[in-house]
Amino acid sequence: MLISTSAIVLKTIPYGDTSIISRMFTEDQGKVTILAKGAWRPKNNAGALLEPMNHIHLQYYHKSSREIQILKDGVFSQQFSNLRKELNKIIVGLAIVEMMDKSTMDNNPFPILYRLGWRVLKKLNDEKQNIWLVFIFFLYQLSLRLGFLPNLKKCSKCNAYLTSSWFDDYTGELVCMDCSTQSKINLEENSLSALQKLESLHLDEIHTLSINIQGIANSIQFLDTFISFHSEGLKKVRSMEMVQQILNNEINPKK
Repeated sequence: MLISTSAIVLKTIPYGDTSIISRMFTEDQGKVTILAKGAWRPKNNAGALLEPMNHIHLQYYHKSSREIQILKDGVFSQQFSNLRKELNKIIVGLAIVEMMDKSTMDNNPFPILYRLGWRVLKKLNDEKQNIWLVFIFFLYQLSLRLGFLPNLKKCSKCNAYLTSSWFDDYTGELVCMDCSTQSKINLEENSLSALQKLESLHLDEIHTLSINIQGIANSIQFLDTFISFHSEGLKKVRSMEMVQQILNNEINPKK
């Protein structure tokens, strides 16, 4: 059966001398694995097409009896050329597609997550956007779409309103100072306030968030820890180590 759909390329690995195997998140079929035969042969553009973070439209031959499907052809839906001009953007983009990969199952359509993916990649491609605010928006929305949205307003133990909060290592929820027993992460007031605003903020309004670099790092650390706690597949996202390293360098620049 020939299937035609749009997709975000998540990961690509070499196969033989000229072919590649690509895992992608499609609009209609969910996550699928595709074999592109001869992708790196002369006059074949599949190699460039199937780079991670690309937003494409493809046709492939599907058989339910096999795990890897066969690419027929494809074209770019959107080309994110600016996204690949800066190392920071590349690393954030790779973290986004890696988290999408590790939080989803094969052949399980998830159109809301697919739409979130290409929209945040498009924002990263915009030279005017703050990449860290876009990334915070993605992490927050990913948590929401996976069904593990944190309660950012009240302590999960005593129900007191939060001004600053701590991540409870036992429950994976936010608690106030009085209820905090063991926690490695303190979500500071500036970070908590910014995250609370995300509940009603559209992606096109993300630039209105007022948060400094320390607050950004604090928010990303909390959201990453929260999502990892509640979703088994997201405990080992390698790209997040590079994200944290970049943030640490921005907070404490080397002289």
